[in-house]
Amino acid sequence: IKMNYYNKIAPSYNKLYKEEQIKKIKFIKKYCKEKILDIGCGPFYTSKFFNNIIGIDPSIELLKLSKSKNKICARAEALPFKDKSFSTIISITSIQNFSDIKKAIKEIKRVSKNNIIITIIKKSKKIPYLKSLLKNYKLLEQEKDLVFIL
Repeated sequence: IKMNYYNKIAPSYNKLYKEEQIKKIKFIKKYCKEKILDIGCGPFYTSKFFNNIIGIDPSIELLKLSKSKNKICARAEALPFKDKSFSTIISITSIQNFSDIKKAIKEIKRVSKNNIIITIIKKSKKIPYLKSLLKNYKLLEQEKDLVFIL
């Protein structure tokens, strides 16, 4: 999905996805440690659930929906952070939209201290590929997503 799509739907994003995304945040919260990076944060709902969090998203229009100052317009494939900068990396229902999933996972591992939580929508055709890349991860199910935890 092109970023233009998310910039275009940004005005109605909260109505379409907010409730569903908050359920996912509550589900993964118990697995998170402090100093968190949310990759593909969209309107950055997670900022209301965690104190020490930074969000990144390539859609400037979705980022504008959040009042948080801890957000950066960036892509998962080129994270603007030093190695091992974060205790926890989360990516909630966004990995299927990355242009290069393998490169993004390499970047995620680079900036993480080894606590990674990635959710992917169950209907995604990219699940077999993601399972092959994340074969050492614990796999859980949430209502609409599969949840990979390292």
